[in-house]
Amino acid sequence: MEFTFYTNHEINVVLLIIADPNFTLYKILGADVVRVNGNTYDASFTLGFIVLMVHGVVYSSNNRVSYRFNTIGVSGGEGGFLEFTVIKGREIKVLFEYEGKLGSFINFILGRRIAKNLKKLDEEIRLERIKRKI
Repeated sequence: MEFTFYTNHEINVVLLIIADPNFTLYKILGADVVRVNGNTYDASFTLGFIVLMVHGVVYSSNNRVSYRFNTIGVSGGEGGFLEFTVIKGREIKVLFEYEGKLGSFINFILGRRIAKNLKKLDEEIRLERIKRKI
């Protein structure tokens, strides 16, 4: 799934904030619990009648932040990614993909959350900047 959003903030600050799993997984994906250790994270999401638990790594560069994850407690090969890429100026492309059992259901539910939360992301970033004083 692909989304695009525009920001009024400096791109380097936006990417710095988005690279924090505590911000992104709560504010964009609606995680219930997030535990961070360096650039790795564990998170759980309630998706209707199931709880999705993931373990992943955050990769960050000058124009991209990428969250790669695998699901916990299921057979291998299930997982996906959430990626933020600067297209031009203050426009950011967001890609989300999950592959595995119930993949279409999980993509649908999390895709709707992402679309809803991206509408208010600029304000969330503003509040986070105030909180962090950046």
